[in-house]
Amino acid sequence: MKKKFIVILLLAIIYFTGSTLIDAGTFKVVENKFDGKVLRIYNNMAGPEDLDVDEENGLIFISSSDRRLIKEGKESPNDGIYLLPLDVAAEPSKLPTTLEGPFHPHGISFFKKEDKSYLFAVNHTQKGDFVEAFQFENQQLKHLATYEDPMMCCPNDLVAVDKDKFYVTNDHGNKEGVWRVLEDYLKIPSSYLLYYDGHMFSKAYEELNYANGVDVSNDGRKLYLTHTTGRELLTFDRNPKSGFLEIRNTLKLGTGVDNINVDKDGNIWVAAHPKLFSFVEHANNAKKKSPSQIMKITPHGQDAFGVDEIYTNNGEEISGSSAVVSYNGQIFVGAVFENKLLHANLN
Repeated sequence: MKKKFIVILLLAIIYFTGSTLIDAGTFKVVENKFDGKVLRIYNNMAGPEDLDVDEENGLIFISSSDRRLIKEGKESPNDGIYLLPLDVAAEPSKLPTTLEGPFHPHGISFFKKEDKSYLFAVNHTQKGDFVEAFQFENQQLKHLATYEDPMMCCPNDLVAVDKDKFYVTNDHGNKEGVWRVLEDYLKIPSSYLLYYDGHMFSKAYEELNYANGVDVSNDGRKLYLTHTTGRELLTFDRNPKSGFLEIRNTLKLGTGVDNINVDKDGNIWVAAHPKLFSFVEHANNAKKKSPSQIMKITPHGQDAFGVDEIYTNNGEEISGSSAVVSYNGQIFVGAVFENKLLHANLN
């Protein structure tokens, strides 16, 4: 009986290890593929992890943080929101802000209402994690409010749905320690999505494997959410008045999905990490490359989607792709750690 138990235990360990390696894309061969032309790579920002676009005015907002410097316990004074105007040949430039104190942005969301422009940003500081709300006016970010809550332990990305309402993903249920590590490697669904209704935070959806990117459809009636180790895109029916969500569709993508952006035509653009353990190595060592992947997901009716792989790279051109925006036949791709923002034309 004891030998039988040991054999069963060993088989279970082998199965779990093999399943984890396969799910993480360890055995994938990532080839360079792109039906387009890379125009240039901007290098003047550290870790342009998230992007959003003001399509009406041709502006791209870029979230920049030097995560490697922060990990070393050093200050990164060049962190902030950068702006790239698309109607002129210009470099991204850091926007001045009236926010007092440290600003190390992560996920961002651009929102317009009544001819006013707003930008929301997750902000990681030594004092805690916050959501900052700004009004974008006269090439400046005017700070409006800081939001915090004990449930917001590990904010990653967010999407604004009003000037004082937003959803924000918590990529872990534990801020640090062994339980946080176990969440990742045992795929324990402890991550969740929060909703701020203008007065208080509440959990909008729970039991996710590393909740990451979030965005809403152009009419605000659908919410899209990625969970990275779950390797899926979730679609929710959303009540615009109450913010209530009801799960509608689960689209398996088989890759470590990161941030998402919905374009003016309703297409969902997704950046991903096809080899998750390579990304972990890249996070710990800048010399290690992590493959990049960009997908365009087109909704067809209520529950059907077309999935097109637009760009894959072995990590030499850009490592650890984390966000992509589409604008007039062009794409812009950001990365978590590298000082690279890729600009390309689509054929």
